[in-house]
Amino acid sequence: MLALLVSFLIAVYLLGPNLIARWAADLVVFRKTRVESRAEEVARSIISAAFPLLIAIAWARGTGALWSSGTQRDVETVFSALQSDNFFQTHHQQFFTSLYTFFWMNYAILWRLYLIVMLASAGRVFVVLNYNRIWRRLHRRWMRTSLATIVPRISEWDLLFSDMLLPEGTFRIMADVLTRTGGLYQGMVQDRMLNSDGSLQSITLANPRRFGRAEFQKAKAEDIETVTDEFWFNIPGNLFIVMASDIANLNLRYIRRKPLNFQPSDAEREVLTRLLDRLKEK
Repeated sequence: MLALLVSFLIAVYLLGPNLIARWAADLVVFRKTRVESRAEEVARSIISAAFPLLIAIAWARGTGALWSSGTQRDVETVFSALQSDNFFQTHHQQFFTSLYTFFWMNYAILWRLYLIVMLASAGRVFVVLNYNRIWRRLHRRWMRTSLATIVPRISEWDLLFSDMLLPEGTFRIMADVLTRTGGLYQGMVQDRMLNSDGSLQSITLANPRRFGRAEFQKAKAEDIETVTDEFWFNIPGNLFIVMASDIANLNLRYIRRKPLNFQPSDAEREVLTRLLDRLKEK
């Protein structure tokens, strides 16, 4: 029974908050994970849960909620009865009374602990969703370093396919994909799939087109004047999926959806007007 109680307490105090934090991070970014041993996972959970647990205990003690439900003697009675059958037989009535108060003492800490973890996770999600805006407003190096520690370790592919490091504005991501068989494809990145370890599994291109390499080489061999855009052919269908295992090279281009507004000065307007007048005279 003692082993079960200790396992339960470890789960609700250490593993539970860590699972909530990881689940919240997975809502907004794809984390780069690695296989951990059970000891490494428990150690990381202890470290990540220690700070909010200390705050929860201090909060419960400060408000008097912790010791209003029971005393340290109740805790000692519960663990002594679970460890020793003789103690349980002689103090079974006292054990059940102390077990009830032991439950409420843990409840006073746990709801505060999970509230702190959920608030911290919500703040973390907000930071990730507004990372580029916040990063641009921080001008000191140590501030940007501190901001980076808040964000979970992100898969490099999730970072490349997002706007976290881009200037403010709406962008569309265009991809040029060279396959291992020599095919060259182009299109707007509609979606991507990542493996559990954060590596790229596939990308989906919208409005895809294929480069006619054979036609282009034939025209070059016949010394025909060529324009590269004439050798791009639309692929039937709206979406085209390329598996990562087939990709030999991948280029990504970030194109602003709305062009920048250019407001010329009065002097620039005058120069442009003179150039237009001269062109009309010719």
